Amino acid sequence: MHKSDINSASIRPRRDSMISLQKLFGKDDQFFDLLERSAEQAGLSVKDLNVVLNARGQNLNLAEFHARKEADKQITREINEALVKTFVTQLEREDIEILANALYKIPKTVEKIAERFLLLASHVGQHDFTPYVGLLNTATDCLLSMVKLLRFIGSGRLVETKALNAQISQAETEADDLMLAQLKDLYAKETDPVRILALKDVFELLEKVVDRCRDAGNAIAFIVLKNT
Repeated sequence: MHKSDINSASIRPRRDSMISLQKLFGKDDQFFDLLERSAEQAGLSVKDLNVVLNARGQNLNLAEFHARKEADKQITREINEALVKTFVTQLEREDIEILANALYKIPKTVEKIAERFLLLASHVGQHDFTPYVGLLNTATDCLLSMVKLLRFIGSGRLVETKALNAQISQAETEADDLMLAQLKDLYAKETDPVRILALKDVFELLEKVVDRCRDAGNAIAFIVLKNT
């Protein structure tokens, strides 16, 4: 055998081994894509909700919210199926499951708000919910950016991740304060008990959406910290 043939033969298995190792350790796995798609669905569901909030519940199409939730549910199912089929991943399997479930809860909660608007339109339709819009947008936009940073895990993105997570936490604090302020105003001025209960329900669900974003953000921050 010619010397060059021997060298080529000895190099080829090494290259094949490198490719196999890359696949084994998840260098080309699909989890980052799936998690980003899930975060995008969460953001889109909130943007749909913002339209409803600005229109004060007029022309509400519940099917759109259900479709967002079902799309995210399917993504979560794909993540779980991929976890079964994948031997080793860059992120720990439990962390992937926790984050996927946290992301799914966002459009699920948004759909509940849409359902309340549909059921209680005569009681909540005239209320101005726009103060929540900016908080919802901030929380979901920051969350999507955090999910995208997972692709660069281990490459010094902890500071950026913490900064985004801090913005979500601030939005969650402001949502808490807003809910309490609006409840206080509601109890002081409103006389219709049905309207009080209806608005209280919607306020709490709106605040819970930001809570869900905070939970997902904390899960990402934990993953990044653990892998730094």
